[in-house]
Amino acid sequence: MTRILVISDTHVREFRELPEGIQQAAREAEWVVHCGDFISLGVLDELRRLTPHFVGVFGNADPSTVRQQLSHQVTFELEGRKIAVIHPHWGGHPDGLEKELALRFPDADVILFGHTHEPCNLKLKGTLLLNPGQGYASFMVPASMAILTVGRSEVSGELLTLTA
Repeated sequence: MTRILVISDTHVREFRELPEGIQQAAREAEWVVHCGDFISLGVLDELRRLTPHFVGVFGNADPSTVRQQLSHQVTFELEGRKIAVIHPHWGGHPDGLEKELALRFPDADVILFGHTHEPCNLKLKGTLLLNPGQGYASFMVPASMAILTVGRSEVSGELLTLTA
């Protein structure tokens, strides 16, 4: 079993501006996935430095320095499971974003996504869709992150709300 820290929409200029819970989790993680909207190259560089295994995609608010180093979407395999990562900033699907993502990645066991700033942890026709929410606290909305556990026999997601 492999545990992965999943974060998105951090919207900070420097790693030290992230909530302490995310900073600590990133320091301890074997794997970190960022689903886009870093806002600065410094955050990307620090996450890459801290963790042995980093996967990330750029978001619509990322500068060219981040976009030049990452793709809009990526898929990878871990423990025999196909995992897709995307920052779906193109707008909503009439049947819901989650259904659109499942159609876009029909072979994925897990789809990790950001952009909406709304945490999501659901299974749709056998595919786990996991959005960690926003990686910073704002008025009336706490920061959040997710832990994805990947194994050959199962995958599961856990959403964690961070308190100040």
